[in-house]
Amino acid sequence: MRHVKYLFYFVSFALLFISPNLHAQNDAAGISQPMPVPDASYFTIRPDLRRCISPICGGWFVNKVNHKIMRCTDGSKKRQCYVATDKINIPDLSDEQVQNLRQAMYESRVLVLGIVDSTVDYGQLLISDAWIAATSSAPKGRFVNVSSNGIVCITSPCPSYDGEILNRKRTQLLAQYDLSFVGASDAQVAEAHKTIAKGESLPIAGKFVEVTGLGGTAVGIEASQFYLKVSADATPKQCAPTGCSGQICSDSEVITTCEWRPEYECYRRAQCSQQSNGDCGWVMDDELRRCLANTAVNTLLRPSNPSGISTSP
Repeated sequence: MRHVKYLFYFVSFALLFISPNLHAQNDAAGISQPMPVPDASYFTIRPDLRRCISPICGGWFVNKVNHKIMRCTDGSKKRQCYVATDKINIPDLSDEQVQNLRQAMYESRVLVLGIVDSTVDYGQLLISDAWIAATSSAPKGRFVNVSSNGIVCITSPCPSYDGEILNRKRTQLLAQYDLSFVGASDAQVAEAHKTIAKGESLPIAGKFVEVTGLGGTAVGIEASQFYLKVSADATPKQCAPTGCSGQICSDSEVITTCEWRPEYECYRRAQCSQQSNGDCGWVMDDELRRCLANTAVNTLLRPSNPSGISTSP
């Protein structure tokens, strides 16, 4: 036993010298030690509209949801941090889907899952998943991923849903989720219910409320906003202009009356494609938005009867 004890001391003492030498050899050979990869977090983003030289300005302000402050790339702690660039790493998105996603990003209507890369000058947001808000309303309350947990009850309220509080690693049992206050279309609400029915999570911003029933009380969530996921569509719709004046974007022929309006001219140069909610629609880029706005102003300024001839009987 005494020899074994001395042998243990000798090996331990030798390792004290060998371990630093191994690190020195790795450094000399240019072998860098792996840096810890930060966990992905959920962010809301808005464009930086300040007018100064890029990359100091012109990027994005990111806000880590359900957190009052976050650590920025310069080491400071702020409510929101600036990043100069972004990189969308969502696989198999079409060019149109990427364009629609970027348009929603500029409208501050996107929730993303990603990492802020501090190795890039002024930071880069690496986006691995994204969801687009159902409406343009600002989200209020906590951000929660709602999913079905399979619990079935014989009375109500029944805690049939899990509400994962984003970036907090906590879950709240929910008896219901109420989307009626968001102001979304029937198609968007149906898509939200379909998401949960498929076993996927639906991101919701809202407040927890008390739900009552014959079985007592439970917790529900009243949504101020919900988000639909941006993902590759296996069977994209074949969208094309239709209607008598080509003013409607649809995947099927639409019969309309044949009156002409000045704004129809704008749609001749616009892009008709499948939108984030799955429906066909016009891509509201800057050119189309500017054309529609100018047409509306010109219509208001144009005299209703420029000839001066009376049209009354």
